[in-house]
Amino acid sequence: MPERLLSPRGGRLLGVLGIVLIALNIRTAVAGLSPIAGRIDAEIPLDAAAIGLLGVVPPVAFAVAGIVAPWVAHRIGLERALLAAVVAMIVGHLLRGASLDYPGLLASTLLVLMGAGFGNILLPPAVKRYAPGRIGAVTAAYATMMSISTALPPLIAVPVADAAGWRLSLAMWGAAGVLALVPWVVLAMRPPHPVITEPVTIVDAPAPAAPADAQDAVGDIAADPVDETDTRQFGRLARSRVVWGITIPFAISGVTAYSIFALMPLLLQDLAGLDAGRAGALLGLFAIVGLPLSLATPVVTARLRSPAPIMVGSVASFAVGFLGLALAPTLATPLWMILLGAGQILFPMCLALISLRSRTSHRAVTVSGFVQAIGYGVAAVAPLGLGLLRTATGSWMPAIVILLLAALSTLVAIPLLRSGETIDDELERRGL
Repeated sequence: MPERLLSPRGGRLLGVLGIVLIALNIRTAVAGLSPIAGRIDAEIPLDAAAIGLLGVVPPVAFAVAGIVAPWVAHRIGLERALLAAVVAMIVGHLLRGASLDYPGLLASTLLVLMGAGFGNILLPPAVKRYAPGRIGAVTAAYATMMSISTALPPLIAVPVADAAGWRLSLAMWGAAGVLALVPWVVLAMRPPHPVITEPVTIVDAPAPAAPADAQDAVGDIAADPVDETDTRQFGRLARSRVVWGITIPFAISGVTAYSIFALMPLLLQDLAGLDAGRAGALLGLFAIVGLPLSLATPVVTARLRSPAPIMVGSVASFAVGFLGLALAPTLATPLWMILLGAGQILFPMCLALISLRSRTSHRAVTVSGFVQAIGYGVAAVAPLGLGLLRTATGSWMPAIVILLLAALSTLVAIPLLRSGETIDDELERRGL
């Protein structure tokens, strides 16, 4: 669509719509396979090792995307990179449904999750570009859609597989991707603009604004200038206190979430004496708690000078939840799961901070790639390591203690984010 047919306001609205629709697709591939693994096994043998490998693919793909996505966005632009992500998700879903053997299922799963990983990395800078004045609200909207994309597939996958077969149950999620395709096709056809991106005010001092004439000429939506490859800036970001203040809680969120999704059903069966159905239902309760929190947390984060209260609340929830499982697993098991779910407020908080603490959408691309590459890289090894620890010791207690200590380490990030300054301001102040 030619630029003259798309007003700045129309472009902003289309961008926000595209952000929300991509978010609805990011986790469907993660949550839509495991509930029907038994049905797939009838045609494609899936032993414990095969299922375990499929379980490791999501965080690994997201970590790799954290490195690759900024480079791709630098080369072809943010909008085209997001369009490519949507296409990869659609094709991956369709290929999963058409898989004839395990290598095909694994390869198609990797494809769809790489697309989802690109979305993970590039949505925060997209929010920065298309909703610079509504970062908290738009981040809340798309974080909530991500929570829905986690909770919905387990509810739908099995009935669809029973009625129409597991192939349709896997492939049908491509239809949601088609919805997300439309806005990004339009936005990807926009010609590049010089960058005019207003900084986000986080500290009490007024933030500088772009010249009025430049804003009038270009509007609020613009492509950022790229002077160097994003990944080359990772070395600079690694010396930023603010960046590590975001990376640490993001990594803790990933470690706890993926460990709980992978291990909690077995843990509850062993420690609380629950059957598989009850344990699965409590895992669903853990996921559902994230829905209202995903809606509220980014908005609260945007209003705070420092996110310390959110991090303290998360640590308190994690601490009580893990201690409850360790000391009294049968006493109030649903409460422990609710508290562990509440601890996941770190995830939407970090998504908001990536945009809030970046001056431009270009900076947000790089920061998002750095934070998520490290966070998901750590999260990829945590479930496997804790599972091996359980096998070696014959007890869940060491794994629970490690998760508790990991949650407590979130407090290290509080002083790193106390000042409220942006990453760009910090790098300039320190001459980095």
